[in-house]
Amino acid sequence: MGVPRMIQGQFGAVRYDTGQLLAGVTTPVAPTVEFNESTGSYQGVKRHNDQFYIQQAGSPLDVSAIHFMTYDYVDLRDLLESKACMDDVVINVQRQYELPYPDISYNVPAGNIEETFLILLGDYDLEKPGDLAGLSPFNVKNASKAGFVPLKDLTGNDSQGGLPFEVLYREVRQYVQDPSQNFTSPNQIGTFAGPGGNPGTPSRLIGNFRMASRTIGGYPDLLVGPGITVIRAWSIYPSNRLSQDITGGATQPVADAPAAELIDLAMRLQVYIPALQYNIVGTQRPLTATETATYYSNILMKS
Repeated sequence: MGVPRMIQGQFGAVRYDTGQLLAGVTTPVAPTVEFNESTGSYQGVKRHNDQFYIQQAGSPLDVSAIHFMTYDYVDLRDLLESKACMDDVVINVQRQYELPYPDISYNVPAGNIEETFLILLGDYDLEKPGDLAGLSPFNVKNASKAGFVPLKDLTGNDSQGGLPFEVLYREVRQYVQDPSQNFTSPNQIGTFAGPGGNPGTPSRLIGNFRMASRTIGGYPDLLVGPGITVIRAWSIYPSNRLSQDITGGATQPVADAPAAELIDLAMRLQVYIPALQYNIVGTQRPLTATETATYYSNILMKS
């Protein structure tokens, strides 16, 4: 006989900032990412269950300053001890806002901002940080590949996250600059040339993002112990300006050149990431012998 059960959690608001990249600089010099916990701040939310995954040298950012994630682990050893599961699982996700917000972001190059929200079976030991070389035991960059390739350990020695039924929920979103919300100098905004820049080149301010794509997957069939790992991973690809430095290599009649925004203007990308809540509802019941053999041989032995 089954009984209803619900699991709830909240992921906090986050603020990411490349810092100012002066004219000619392609990668962030002093990037930051932190929880936006001040209730007086735009989108600020104090209460949350998640924490940053530390990737390298005590930082939640990887060496490229593009990839980071927060996570929460829900202990369900009671299911393991009672040889039970949650069946007929339904997962609901509620967002504080639908889109992240660009706070004073200017002259930002092309590229997607990618968000991946995962609910995975098993314990991924995310409290253990990556090493000083940045070789994280969890592949944050490949979070969107959950269920297709292993996520644990960049060397490929650990197969956690590579099986479809290990993924209860996977949502991948891609955000881009909304061209209808771009504003340019000198008539609409001031200039953002920065020290050593050329204010004669028009500056461009981003007013908002829009969602370019949304993909949902996963197998919310059975939820078993010892626990679930919930992950919200981000890849901020426009945080570097390398795409503005790409040219076609032409020399005649006029040589190709990098973008004037890169040569003449400073750049900055500040992203306010809104909070998120998830609810998992199901019926707790005893596992069958077949389910015990299938799930625990593949989940428990790797956790």
